[in-house]
Amino acid sequence: MKHALVGCLLVIIVAAGCRKRPAPPGGVSADPGTPSSAAPNAQTPKGAFVPALAVPPESPAAIAQTELDRKLASGNPQLQVQVLDELLQAWVMSKNDLPKDLEEFVRAGMLTRLPVPPAGKLFMIDRKSGHVVLANQ
Repeated sequence: MKHALVGCLLVIIVAAGCRKRPAPPGGVSADPGTPSSAAPNAQTPKGAFVPALAVPPESPAAIAQTELDRKLASGNPQLQVQVLDELLQAWVMSKNDLPKDLEEFVRAGMLTRLPVPPAGKLFMIDRKSGHVVLANQ
């Protein structure tokens, strides 16, 4: 089950990288039928989670991405750690190494931004275990 989930995440990442097109200024998609989910707009509250990937809504990748986005936007630290850890495992499987930090997910285009951790906490990579943890600041 875990391998299937990691495999699904890899498919999402690869599919997003292959389809990624720069958004025109203002976050409006060049294709009127496809909204630009990666660009925040005037209605997006500051600090809100904005999904990084835009895929066809009926595709399996979109269904999996919707679930990941829901978990990241939930505000539930346990769900957020779970998603970040799944992304970390996909990263390790594709690159055979741990990222320098979780901001690598943003720099690689896997996320537009990291979720906001609870007050006094931070999301980090435990290099001994190779998993994402929620640690005290």
